Amino acid sequence: MKLQKEPHIHIIDLYNEHYCYDVNTNAIFKVSDELAKYLQTILKSEKNSFDEISLSQEAQEGLDYLLSQGLLQPLNSDVEIEHLETDALENMYNDNLKGIILQVTQNCNLRCKYCVYSGSYVNRHHNNKRMTLNTAKAAIDFFWSHSSKSNNLSFGFYGGEPLLEFELIKETVKYIKEKFIGKKYTFTITTNATLLEEEQIHFLAENDFQLVISLDGPAEIQNANRVFADGERGTFETVMKNLKKVRVIDEKYYSKISFNAVIDLSQNFSCANEFFLSYDMVKNSGITGNFVSNTNRKDEINIKMQFYIDSLYELFKVFLFYGNEKNFFSEFKPGLLDASVRSIRSGMYERFISQNLLSSKMTTGGQCLPGIQRFFVNVDGAFYPCERVNENSESLCIGDIEKGFDISKASKILNVAQLTKNECRKCWCFNMCTQCVSIAEQDGELSATKRLSNCASVKANIDSEIKNYIVLRNHQARIKEEF
Repeated sequence: MKLQKEPHIHIIDLYNEHYCYDVNTNAIFKVSDELAKYLQTILKSEKNSFDEISLSQEAQEGLDYLLSQGLLQPLNSDVEIEHLETDALENMYNDNLKGIILQVTQNCNLRCKYCVYSGSYVNRHHNNKRMTLNTAKAAIDFFWSHSSKSNNLSFGFYGGEPLLEFELIKETVKYIKEKFIGKKYTFTITTNATLLEEEQIHFLAENDFQLVISLDGPAEIQNANRVFADGERGTFETVMKNLKKVRVIDEKYYSKISFNAVIDLSQNFSCANEFFLSYDMVKNSGITGNFVSNTNRKDEINIKMQFYIDSLYELFKVFLFYGNEKNFFSEFKPGLLDASVRSIRSGMYERFISQNLLSSKMTTGGQCLPGIQRFFVNVDGAFYPCERVNENSESLCIGDIEKGFDISKASKILNVAQLTKNECRKCWCFNMCTQCVSIAEQDGELSATKRLSNCASVKANIDSEIKNYIVLRNHQARIKEEF
């Protein structure tokens, strides 16, 4: 049996071997040199029949087997681009909210140079807006009435720098405890740690807050970007002093603290990574690294080539750690780039594979249920899908405390792929796309042009991640056990 139509696939060449990603089933499998050449010829051909391409008996048997497994099927151009949860969205908002994030202030006592409010990004700036207690209580009341079917709830406090509104946080926590009697819940807060005094430390520990501290590395790296509002003084010494306070006051609570580092590749990455592996105050703590955001940034980030090379070398060592069968690299700790390998587990190892993923309606990957996973309420009581989107964009606002959820706008966000449905339907990256709705926003509106402008980089990243997954899988990486 020969193929009669072009299969909806993506061919991956890796170390003189060939792999195929099958879009219709989400499967990744190895193919022989001959079969890879055959498939590549078909993908480049404009003919409707490929019977004239001859195959050896071995290659033909391989092709027959793949076809018998439902692989190598053509694109279904009749698929309607619509999220399967669209009709259920209103019902989910009624009683299935799982967490709420309150933006207690838009002000901050720092002026981090890469911050989305630093002036380096479109339409986002620090200001003195703060959430009132009445707004906070109204948001909690709304959340209470829309989370009845959720058992484990989370309450997050966000800024700006949230500890600028410590009294508001205290009153809000008190109100939550009165309101949610009998429910299981957790409190979370991310802080720059410069305002951590004894009172705040006792309060956070007594209420078992999941405390995440923003810290980028040693003094020379932290102080290069994370400076006080005067624009001159670095923050490293203040953060270290306050961390020591936490350790003295409650060492058990200190052991639960985790850190979030913004990775700026204009700074020395290797130095930052080594800091989190060896510096006494942080070396045994959880650490997450995130690269400086390019979304809505006014100017390109100036990356130093040597630091980029250093980051790739550090990533190689993380792969070596997870892929090492004999544990000769067991003393190594992954550090800042551990999340890069963890994403392979969620995106590749745990991906859903089926003989036929196609249904009458489908949507691209990358889009979450707006407000369900991370329900964000800004200082004015307006609702947004999460804290990462531009809250100055009217198109990304999905309601407010007074009127509730705007189902129509939430549905548009959920179905942002409809803006580019013709391109998305044909794309090999359809299921694995990582484009968040925040990337599609331009000048306050959802833009097809802006969304498409990111496609090349997304596909390159997914292609690279598939290759990394194949390498780890082929070397019997401890993906399942370690994560």
